[in-house]
Amino acid sequence: MKYVVFFSEKDFSSFKLDQSAVLKDWHYAYINSLKILRNFIIEKKPELIIWKHTTKISSELFNNTPELYNTQLLSIISEESLETWQPIHSKHHYLPDSFSTVELLNKIDALLCFNNEEIIESEKAQRGLISNIETLKNYIKEKGEELTWHKNKLIFRENRHSSFIYLLNNGLVKTSRMDQLGKELITGIYRNNELLGLYGFQKDPICPETATTLEATKMYRILYKDFKEILQENPGLSLDLAQHLTDTVSRLKSQLLEMAYASVLKKTSNIILQFADDLQNPDFQGLKISRTDLASIAGISPESFIRSLSCLKKEGIISIKGKNINILNSEKLQHIT
Repeated sequence: MKYVVFFSEKDFSSFKLDQSAVLKDWHYAYINSLKILRNFIIEKKPELIIWKHTTKISSELFNNTPELYNTQLLSIISEESLETWQPIHSKHHYLPDSFSTVELLNKIDALLCFNNEEIIESEKAQRGLISNIETLKNYIKEKGEELTWHKNKLIFRENRHSSFIYLLNNGLVKTSRMDQLGKELITGIYRNNELLGLYGFQKDPICPETATTLEATKMYRILYKDFKEILQENPGLSLDLAQHLTDTVSRLKSQLLEMAYASVLKKTSNIILQFADDLQNPDFQGLKISRTDLASIAGISPESFIRSLSCLKKEGIISIKGKNINILNSEKLQHIT
């Protein structure tokens, strides 16, 4: 027999799935005691445990019940815990406690499929064909965990362990660091189809920066552990990724030189050009980044940035209406010194 376990301290009301087509071929149990759960895992070897409990899953439970390392585990967690949640093993997943019945059913269906040996072999074969970054992005979209964040939500925090590689599907994310005086320094802006979280390849790398959404953002993520395995199986991807990181470092060096020696007007024009494709889109509804953040990216004060915008507007190079900045003369903007 194949089992799904719903584990909760007392409330099983959100797990009423008796008519579910997804679970019709499965036996499932509702358990509210750790002792009973341990015995059930040893005796019945459930395929999936759904954990909705005020007590966090402790390492002691795994030490006493090593079978858990081979069991799909789905934690139901609060929205406030999203930024600090960490998986215990590669089969540990989560669902926000605001889930709908449809979301729960889809998650259960996906996790139960993971235990199918044919699917596992297919997954391994697919992972062995990821030869470049674009293929990696497609894989993350297809196989990664989908997340949706509201505006101004923290994705991860500086100096914390990072367990995931992220791919932005749509939205806007800024990364930043805090200096010794507590001032926020913007280190990057990430947009559609960009990877986030490439901070090293050792076990549990440390995040050197904080990531925050600037608008509603949808993204996908995979575990660092899975990412490292993909790299080990695909030398071509490793070379492509090395070139990507080299190009990133070269670009950052150029930006540092411009921040050190370029005029304020040049720094302002470079920031505008970074968003040129968006600004020239007729459906674009304005930058979601504050003038203060834009100034921080440019390495100048907000006052200097606003004065430079006014200067560019007077010269007829850009137009400004609210948050909208429209480029009127791209050639002049590119040749500002």
